[in-house]
Amino acid sequence: MNAENILVVLTSGLERLVPALGAVAAIRASHAGAELVILAREEFADFLRTSPYPTEVWIDDTAGSKNFKRWRAMRARLRSRDWARVYDLDGNRHSTHLFWLLYGRRALSVARNCLAWSGVVPGTFLAWTDPHRAQMHVRDQWAHQLRLAHIPVVPATDLSWVARRVTAFNVPFRMNEPYLLIAVDPGPGGTWPRLTDFAGIAQGRVMVAIGFNPPEDFSSLKSACPDLVDLVGKATLNELVFMAWAAAGAVGADNGTMHLAAGAGCRSVVLYDANSDPALVGQRGSRVTILRRPQLGGIPAAEVLAALKRL
Repeated sequence: MNAENILVVLTSGLERLVPALGAVAAIRASHAGAELVILAREEFADFLRTSPYPTEVWIDDTAGSKNFKRWRAMRARLRSRDWARVYDLDGNRHSTHLFWLLYGRRALSVARNCLAWSGVVPGTFLAWTDPHRAQMHVRDQWAHQLRLAHIPVVPATDLSWVARRVTAFNVPFRMNEPYLLIAVDPGPGGTWPRLTDFAGIAQGRVMVAIGFNPPEDFSSLKSACPDLVDLVGKATLNELVFMAWAAAGAVGADNGTMHLAAGAGCRSVVLYDANSDPALVGQRGSRVTILRRPQLGGIPAAEVLAALKRL
């Protein structure tokens, strides 16, 4: 007998992908013998392939695209399998487009009740349409969604499997000395403008800049901190997890890199402004402190350092 095919739609950014790995682990445990395919962005494909969850990782290059050939190719690929279940962990407009692409006429409201699509599309066999969804933390959303699909437990993200994947990693500093990770990627409200101040008062620790999209003023930070180790765009996700395990702490705005550091169990101080709500998307864990002001510039460097020391 052929194994059943399971599709997980996870095409969002790193800030959603990392906390969603707990839901992916729960789906894999529930479908232990299945062929599990994760549909994700190209930049995360290698990371996901090294994880213990998928049988395959497919790349979605259609988000925001107006290229008809891409959409046609995606439709053909989605329809190439008979999916026993589809778990939509994105729950956004793009995943709804994929829903229509996959099912075509069967997606019409009068025929949806036989479709095993787990997500927020109303009328499907596994639809989760809680009216209070928007007020829930994203991890709680997945827990409620999967409970309807008879998956009762959704664990927190566990990145321990990365230890089996990083066998050698050369960095321009000694990892046995205290170092801090500075996630320079902007969050929804931009970049924390006190990074230079923070680097100036956090003496005695090597400062390591990490991330993938440095801010426009990153060169000024490097000039003000000549000892700053620049690994922006130079380390893989697996390597960043490896560094997070050994780091004294991590500091940054609400971005995907900070989700990765917190998911690895690194002592993390995450900075929020009015553009994102930690009650809905915040990093969780006993080693996480969240500081929030209406604007990121209102969070002083001394307060961040004090919070890091408390951790």
